[in-house]
Amino acid sequence: MRLFWLEFKRLTTSLTFLIYAVIVFAFIMLNAWSMVNSHLSKIPQPGSGDYDYIISKDDATLKTNALDQLKLEHHSNEYETYPAGFEKIVSLNKQKQAKVKLILNQAEKARTKAMLARQLQDVDHLLGGHSAYSHQNLQGFSFHPMTRREALHDHQLIMTKDKISGTFARFFADIAGIIVGVLPTIVVISYCYSDRRSKALPNIQAKFTSTGKWLITRYAASLLSLILPVFLTGILFTVKVANLYSHFSINYFAFLQATVFWVLPTLMVSTAVGFLSYAIFANFIGFAIQIGWWLITMTIGARQVSGNYGWLFIPRHNSLHNVAYYYNHLGQLTLNRIGYTLIALALMGLAIVIFNFQRGGKSYAFKFKKINYHRHSGQ
Repeated sequence: MRLFWLEFKRLTTSLTFLIYAVIVFAFIMLNAWSMVNSHLSKIPQPGSGDYDYIISKDDATLKTNALDQLKLEHHSNEYETYPAGFEKIVSLNKQKQAKVKLILNQAEKARTKAMLARQLQDVDHLLGGHSAYSHQNLQGFSFHPMTRREALHDHQLIMTKDKISGTFARFFADIAGIIVGVLPTIVVISYCYSDRRSKALPNIQAKFTSTGKWLITRYAASLLSLILPVFLTGILFTVKVANLYSHFSINYFAFLQATVFWVLPTLMVSTAVGFLSYAIFANFIGFAIQIGWWLITMTIGARQVSGNYGWLFIPRHNSLHNVAYYYNHLGQLTLNRIGYTLIALALMGLAIVIFNFQRGGKSYAFKFKKINYHRHSGQ
């Protein structure tokens, strides 16, 4: 435990951490603080602006929206695709355009969602993939404005299952996930790099500590440090929600639960990437890699921000509504978060193996001077 708290103190008192904490706090506050003023306790009325877009369970909505967009893109011969997460407009030759027209005619006769998905997948293949017509992106065509009945059901879920604060916490976690999906990597690399510059761990007392134990301890201390600004910001949100909705039953632990369940797995991965990339490159190249991953997942998630989980590194639910979708897909989101937790642990396991290899396979001591000597002599 002494080693853990020493690592925690070293990181939280560094200038890099201070900058990180300020950026995280500012990012969450600027993007989520004002939404707490939304009057979720009021029953939504037609024309009030409280009717949001939600994901429909009705396959007819998906079919109509998908075919309408395909007709427009076919007419202009400009199809949107997103290879590597960036928009690319694809134009087809006459032969492929004719195939798309044939698929359109067949898709209009599709009786089931499965049949429609197979036909639109053919369009995706013609476009070279990464389009809205692929199996994984097709659900994005299900968005439609809430009906009166859906708005009332949405409000009921907010008041009973979410207990108001759960709704805000979900939005809060969406915003926090964006920033912790990338910043922790640079913090960890900078932290490790500072040790390399000093050529030793100052008073770390890890001379007889195994590489695995030392890295696991440092990883745990880093996670506690890096999640702390998110947790403290969540407390501010809890206080504000409690004051605004003092006459209602709210979940006082909603923001803590969202931080642990939703945000922490993302932070675990971005932190682990920092340790692993430093073990491999011993410089800041890993941060560029993480930025690339972050941009790709953000671009994919942006196609359906009010409810998009699947296997996204940063699950999206940038809406105070679409609550039924959240509870209907909670199992999917849970698998997502468990999956990325396991990925983070696997990345750290690989980092331990690499560090062990660098020090000649010995497991009873971790000495930076020895590691630096091997790196320089090997090169």
